[in-house]
Amino acid sequence: MQKLAVFDIDGTITQDGVVPESIEGGFAHLRELGYITTVSTGRGYVRAREALGKHFDAVVVPDSLMIVEHGTKIVDAKGNVIEANYLQQNELDHIVDFTRVNSDITRLVWFNPPQAGSRVQVWCQEKEDVAAEMQKRGHYADVFTCSYKELRERLSQQSLSNVSVKLKDYVVVENLKLHFTRSEIDTIFQDKMMEFVRNVADKAKAVEHIAAHLAVNFENILVAGNAINDVDMLNLGVGKRILVGEKDGANSVFKYLTAPETVVQVDSPEALGLYLQKL
Repeated sequence: MQKLAVFDIDGTITQDGVVPESIEGGFAHLRELGYITTVSTGRGYVRAREALGKHFDAVVVPDSLMIVEHGTKIVDAKGNVIEANYLQQNELDHIVDFTRVNSDITRLVWFNPPQAGSRVQVWCQEKEDVAAEMQKRGHYADVFTCSYKELRERLSQQSLSNVSVKLKDYVVVENLKLHFTRSEIDTIFQDKMMEFVRNVADKAKAVEHIAAHLAVNFENILVAGNAINDVDMLNLGVGKRILVGEKDGANSVFKYLTAPETVVQVDSPEALGLYLQKL
């Protein structure tokens, strides 16, 4: 009988960009138990591969599918798009207008082009920030600046499922998801980012899609995450739900969960790996 294990990346199976040895052992054990393993992340495909590095093939089973960009896009292990929910033109206009009107609290806008393997596109509000951002992100991103009108045109020329706005350091909003009543856009606040996604897509719907694709029953699914964009996935009626994180951060997510008494809590990716090895 098919089994499926779906994991968030940052803060769930990586700690400060490192995959602990216990996670390696945990995934090897899951494979022995017959699990198909994959990821469900807010990152785009290119940055997901970067985050996993040499561990990519040990985490993502070649024949499985990956969930990226907060569940708005499902891709195969090579980055080919299988399913996506793209932002509409009026929604892209709203995002640019928000950035313009709130220029005092925003620093960057970035988005993932639809082509597999394409570099992340990063727009800087201030011309003087371009060089520093190039040095920081140039190995995976094209960094540029232009007018708001030109930014709107760039966004409009592509099929985009997620647009991210980097907030300035003094703006601190974490683990918050907002639904809007007169728009199909949701906003997710985490990691000092404001993420714009369509509210018809989330990690839970993406897990359901993969489960149907692989013919896996819900009782044979394991999911693990640590942040607000994992809540929908963690609220699925699956066989095992795991919340990862230290007390303060985990508690803010824990309050969103249904049937919390059935959720397994571990305090770190390393502890998650040890837990998986004992299944």
